[in-house]
Amino acid sequence: MRTDAGRRPLAARLHHKGLALTTRLAVEPILGTPFLSLADEREQWVLQNESEREAWRAEALDRIVRYAVRCVPAYAGLEPRLDHFPVVDKQTMIDRPDEFLSTRRDEHRVVWKHTGGSTGDPWNYPLDRRAWAEGYATQIYRFREFGVEYGDPKLLLGFPTSLGLNHKSRIRRLRFAVERTDVSLASIEVDGTRSLERAVQACDRHVRMWYGYASTIASMAAAVLDAARTLSGPPLIVTMAEPLWPAWHRDIVDAFGSTVVEEYGANDGGIMAHRCEAGNLHLADHQSLVEVLDDEDRACPPGQPGAIVVTNFHARHMPFIRYRVGDIGIEGTLNCDCGRAGRTLTAVTGRSGDFVLLPDGTQLVPATFFLPFNQVEGVRRWQIVQPDPRSLVVRVEPRASFNADEKKTILSWVRQRSKDQLDVRLSDDEPFELTSGGKHRIVIRHF
Repeated sequence: MRTDAGRRPLAARLHHKGLALTTRLAVEPILGTPFLSLADEREQWVLQNESEREAWRAEALDRIVRYAVRCVPAYAGLEPRLDHFPVVDKQTMIDRPDEFLSTRRDEHRVVWKHTGGSTGDPWNYPLDRRAWAEGYATQIYRFREFGVEYGDPKLLLGFPTSLGLNHKSRIRRLRFAVERTDVSLASIEVDGTRSLERAVQACDRHVRMWYGYASTIASMAAAVLDAARTLSGPPLIVTMAEPLWPAWHRDIVDAFGSTVVEEYGANDGGIMAHRCEAGNLHLADHQSLVEVLDDEDRACPPGQPGAIVVTNFHARHMPFIRYRVGDIGIEGTLNCDCGRAGRTLTAVTGRSGDFVLLPDGTQLVPATFFLPFNQVEGVRRWQIVQPDPRSLVVRVEPRASFNADEKKTILSWVRQRSKDQLDVRLSDDEPFELTSGGKHRIVIRHF
C-alpha cells in the first residue's frame, strides 16, 4: 500500500538512514522506547494472515488480564477472562487511582500524559513507555505508507497550550528537533483572517506533512478558497482530535491539493486508527482490543453505534482494561475494500455525553443528524445546540451557494428526527462553541 512519490534524492536517503541509525543506537535506549524498531516490525505484522494475528491478540489479551488479576487491586479475585472485567471510565480511575495502579508499577518506566485539556476534564496519568512506543510506531508506519519517512519535516497545527506543546521536557524538545517537528503554528484560532495567515505561513515552510486538528486545517482551507488564493500544500495532511467531516475533507483537498488522512487516537486507552481510501478507520490491533458496547455493556453488531471500550495490551503500570474512552463509534468489518487486513471502525460519531434530550426522554446522538449535512453543498460547518428542554438551534457556517432549499432540507430532517417535540430554528450568524482545547463539538446541551 506504500505510495512513495518518486525516488528520493541521495542526500535525503542518506539523512534518513543516518537518523534511523542514530535513533536506534542512542535515542531509543535513552528513552527506553523502541518506537522506530517497532515501526519496522509493523511491516511484518501486516504480512501475517488473520488467524496468526488473531492468535497473537488472544495471547496478548490473556497476558494482560492475568497480570491485572495478580497485580491490580481493582481486579483482584476476578476470573482472568475479559467478559468478567467491569467497564470503567476515566472518572472512576481518577477517583480511585490506587486501586488501578499495579503493585509492580516500579518495574515499568512511564511517560506522563495529559488528557482533558480539550474536554474540560483534565487528568495527568502514567503510561508505560512501551505502550507509548506502540502508538508512536503505528503513526510512523502509517505515515510511511503515504510517502512520509521518519525525520521528514512536519508541522503541527491546532493544539492548545494546555496539551503541553509550549512546555515540553528537554527530552521531548530534543526528539522534536531530531525529527524536524515544527510547533510554531500550533494555536487554535479559526477566524478567517488568522486562518488565511496560518495557511500562507504553513505552505511557505515546505514541509512534507501537516498534522493537526481537523477544524483548524479545515478553517485554513476555507479561508484560502474564500480568498481565491492558489497555494501548494504538503504531500500529506493528517487530521486528528475531531471527526473529519466530508465537507472539510473536500475543502482541504481543493485548497491544498494534498493527500488527506484522518487519524483517530486515544493515548489513555491505547487506540490508534487511520482512515483508508475506502472510508474505514483501520485499528492498530497489535496495540489494543477495541469493543463497541451498548448501554448494558453488550457487544453492538457492526453498523450499530455504541460506546468505544478499549483494552491496552501493553500498559502495565496502570493497565487500561475495558476502559470507556468517552467516544461513540460504529464497528466495521474485517474485509475492507482497500485490501488492508485487520479490524475497523466505520465512524467515530461524537462524545458519549453529547446528545439532544427530547421531552419524552429520548436521547438523540450526533449521528442522528449527519445525513443532510453530508448531502448539502452549501454548509461548511455546523453545530446543534439545545439551550433548554423545548428548543433547538442549528448553527451553520454557510457557503455562498447556501440556499432556501438546503435550509428547508436541514430543518425538515432535524424536526423529523426530533419527533416535532422541539422548537427548531436555523442560524447562520451565531458563533460556534468550542471546548476549552479548541475542539469543535457537534451537539451541545446546556441543561
